[in-house]
Amino acid sequence: MKRFERRNVLITGAASGIGRAAAFRIASEGGSLALLDRDWNKLSETVDELSSCGVRVVGEACDVSDFTQTREVIDKLAERLGGIHSLSHNAGILRCYRTHEMLPSDWDEIISINLTGTFNVNRHALPHLLKNKVSYLVNTSSIASYYRHPWTSAYSATKGAIVSFTRSLFIEYFQEGLRANCVLPGGIDTPLARAYKVPEGANPELIQSLVPFKEPVMVSPESVAGAIAFLASDDAYHINGTEITVDGGKV
Repeated sequence: MKRFERRNVLITGAASGIGRAAAFRIASEGGSLALLDRDWNKLSETVDELSSCGVRVVGEACDVSDFTQTREVIDKLAERLGGIHSLSHNAGILRCYRTHEMLPSDWDEIISINLTGTFNVNRHALPHLLKNKVSYLVNTSSIASYYRHPWTSAYSATKGAIVSFTRSLFIEYFQEGLRANCVLPGGIDTPLARAYKVPEGANPELIQSLVPFKEPVMVSPESVAGAIAFLASDDAYHINGTEITVDGGKV
């Protein structure tokens, strides 16, 4: 028996990158999928591709920064699948700014999607997860949660907060059967990671001091998806309130 047979998994950010890779990995192990992304055009391609392979999958466009919309979409997908056993939350954005030039609107955009979005998704998935004797919640943070990166003060703040938030969920709900953990990717070859650019007027040599290798190590989304699949399954039954780093040894 495959480890996700008869299990329904909610995955956000599923149109590309880590979320898409997680969808295909979990589907390959027998899982039924509920997929969210704000880009419906790309998400529909993922849904169609999985459906053509015989996967039981439903999907909806969703702006995770919108509390009400996120609740409505998650409730709808949970009803269509017949419940949710595991959550893989990946939706997020990366923007690079020199902090003294960042506008309040720049800060608010990153916070609203990365951090408020994490709250919204977790908040509305929890009532469905807690209906199970045991459930699994995996939030995607980043090595930026604890490792120094220039020009990403807002992004790093959200990723550090996601780790603390997830640890709080562990202690709050472990007696109700919830396993809550994070994956911390670093140097991932995804559209989001390619948004990391040196702001105008900044010193690009700062980046070289961060990397212990002569050539940057790029980690595939599929490698992160493997860690997500592990943490979202019964193989992680005794793992709770912690993080797995997937960065190719960068940190």
